[in-house]
Amino acid sequence: MSKQEPPQPPLMGNVGAMTMIEDRYYVQSLTEQVFLVRERASTDREPGPNDQIVRSFDVRHDAYMYVGSLNEKQRKLDENYGHWAQRAI
Repeated sequence: MSKQEPPQPPLMGNVGAMTMIEDRYYVQSLTEQVFLVRERASTDREPGPNDQIVRSFDVRHDAYMYVGSLNEKQRKLDENYGHWAQRAI
C-alpha cells in the first residue's frame, strides 16, 4: 500500500486550544520519485484511495509547494464563500 504523507503547512492539528480544520489538498507519495496531489472527498473522511488526483510531480518539494498554494487559495475561498463551497482548482 502506498504511503500518504500529511500536508506540510503548520496549520494542521491543534494550535494552542484551537483545533484547525484539515486541508483539502494533500500529497501522496507513490514511490521515491512519484508524488500525487490529491483532493479529499469530504471533510468528514480521512484521505483515501477514492480521493481525486489533481496533479502528479516527480519532485517532492514541487508537490508540497503546489499543495501549499492550493490550500492557501482554498482557505481564502472558504472565508469568502463558506467551508468547501468552492474549489481552488
